[in-house]
Amino acid sequence: MFENEEEKLHDIRKQIEQQDIPNSKLDGAILQGMERAKREQRLKRKKRKKGIWTLAISAVLLITLVTSIRVSPAFASAVSSIPGLEKIVAMIQYDKGLTAAIENNYQVIDASQTKDNVELIIDGVVLDESGMIVFYTLQSEENLQNVRIGNVEIKNKELSPLSSSYGITPGDETVNEFNSRINFHFQEPTKLKDLDFTLLMTIEHEGKDVDYKLPFTVPENVKPSIVYELNKEVVIEKQKFTFKKVTIHPLRVDVQISINPNNSKKILQFVDLRLEDENGEVWGSSLNGTIGRGIGDLDQNIYLQSNYFEKPKELYLRINTLQAVHQNEAFVVVDTERKVLINAPKDGKIHLSDSSKSNLDLTLAEVPKDESGSDFSLGTVKDANEKVIRTPEVSMRQDLENSYLLIKFETTDYKNPLSVELNAYPNFIKGDIKLKLVK
Repeated sequence: MFENEEEKLHDIRKQIEQQDIPNSKLDGAILQGMERAKREQRLKRKKRKKGIWTLAISAVLLITLVTSIRVSPAFASAVSSIPGLEKIVAMIQYDKGLTAAIENNYQVIDASQTKDNVELIIDGVVLDESGMIVFYTLQSEENLQNVRIGNVEIKNKELSPLSSSYGITPGDETVNEFNSRINFHFQEPTKLKDLDFTLLMTIEHEGKDVDYKLPFTVPENVKPSIVYELNKEVVIEKQKFTFKKVTIHPLRVDVQISINPNNSKKILQFVDLRLEDENGEVWGSSLNGTIGRGIGDLDQNIYLQSNYFEKPKELYLRINTLQAVHQNEAFVVVDTERKVLINAPKDGKIHLSDSSKSNLDLTLAEVPKDESGSDFSLGTVKDANEKVIRTPEVSMRQDLENSYLLIKFETTDYKNPLSVELNAYPNFIKGDIKLKLVK
């Protein structure tokens, strides 16, 4: 196994030598290699079979990866074939803003904790006023198959409530190490003076829940955000909304929007909202679909990939496509006992496949493949008395013809009919909005 890995590393090293990497990047790579070497010394004491040179070269590869991945897909493909690095590639290659943030604002952390033969290692963080990304590794001499993580929190004396999301775990894959990341989102832009944090995480392994409490310190404070005040109302097909403010953080762009409550249609998704420079280079949504805070509300914040580390001569906020439906069609109403679809968009794409007091099964007719943002999702479920019904399980599958959405309810103690708000629906209105951002 390791002979093959050495051959791959040798081939990749040749490619690295042909890359034009600034000295500052190499300095950072060397520092990361040293940190990895320190960690390897700990691992050797635990009789783990890894070479220090492999980890040091991996650190150089990591830095070269984030500086080269946008311009060399072949290089990214080659690196991704090396065990342990393919997940780093997968985590950043489609996000130009995150790639730049790692390149310019990635801070190495050397913190670890071992419990029940499973070591949690914080490799590094990217911190700004909008949140923090924590890159971590789980390692064990034992098989990490079916490891699960949960109860993830970050503690700091100055932090207000925040939300988090985290990536995949190994599932049923047979591994002894895997890498992933945790995204923490601050509810409001926050400039922290205290850079001491504690990562809390529960790891389920071999049928046991083990709680980790891992303190770490971020070496440097965050870079200041760039704010553009707009307060400009725009109109697409008679639907009005106001771009209030654009805040550019290293990790993401926050676009604050207010929707006119008198619109005849409910705007569901700002499909192709994006930043664009004078050359037409685009920074769009960081994930498929619209992401942000308050999505679907009259006041919401939409997050885009960041251009913080770029220096364009001109910068524009642009949008051409919205998902929108008439206000009286913005809810799916179903009598789950009588198995009757009472209300839905009038285009007839939604069909009731089945229902009961415990679940709802809907079918959405296929939409054209060339439509962007043609996703379908539902939001809050309420009964006839406006009681919110929790939905612990929501699943979607697709075939060549349709999409199928299954919703399971936490309780059957409710009064029919149920009303479910549309979060996303493939009905589009078009326009051409282009606002120049000026300080």
